[in-house]
Amino acid sequence: MDRRRYKWFYDHVQCRYYDLLLKWCFLPLGGERNVRRALIDQVDWRPSDTILDMCCGTGNATFAIAEAVQAASQIKGIDLSMGQINAARRKNRFPNVGFEVMDASDTSFPDQSFDKVVIPHALHEMPRPGRLAVLKEARRILRTGGTVVVLEIDRPPSLVWRLILGLWWFYWLPFNIETATRRDMLKQGVARELSEAGFRDVSKASRCNGTLQVATGRK
Repeated sequence: MDRRRYKWFYDHVQCRYYDLLLKWCFLPLGGERNVRRALIDQVDWRPSDTILDMCCGTGNATFAIAEAVQAASQIKGIDLSMGQINAARRKNRFPNVGFEVMDASDTSFPDQSFDKVVIPHALHEMPRPGRLAVLKEARRILRTGGTVVVLEIDRPPSLVWRLILGLWWFYWLPFNIETATRRDMLKQGVARELSEAGFRDVSKASRCNGTLQVATGRK
């Protein structure tokens, strides 16, 4: 799907069902709230952090971050889809959280604007050049010593669990537009692509029986 049609789909269709779809996807892992907490709790949040949630969707990860940090932190969520951003704004109850429509691969933020950049469950939708462009942009807008946090799917070691999740997450659908990019992301490795984008001290932690991963790197 080309970029224009992809954006139209999220603006007019996906934004209506996105939250319901997330609840469905996270259900076998213990529910969305528990999963987000298990991932976000891996990060060393600081009270004075300025935080960017790239590809924030309808803001669920942004709100989970807001619950994990103190009100002194300033949190911004960006997404290419106006439909997704409008949904996030309607749900927002945090005074230190704001949302904007913006391209994650080419933001308008100045260099060294944030202490942490979080990219939740979005890279697997992008081809490799797009993933690297987003990661390089994340590095540009991070302050020296800042941290990028990538929350993504992983490849569970259990064949049975992979089959169950493949059915539950609709991998079997022939028109699943994420199949090729998801497979390529797992083949290349998120940690490896973080290193390619110029990050140092790269690490990866698997969660939820190897189903999800938290990959981090420092500028």
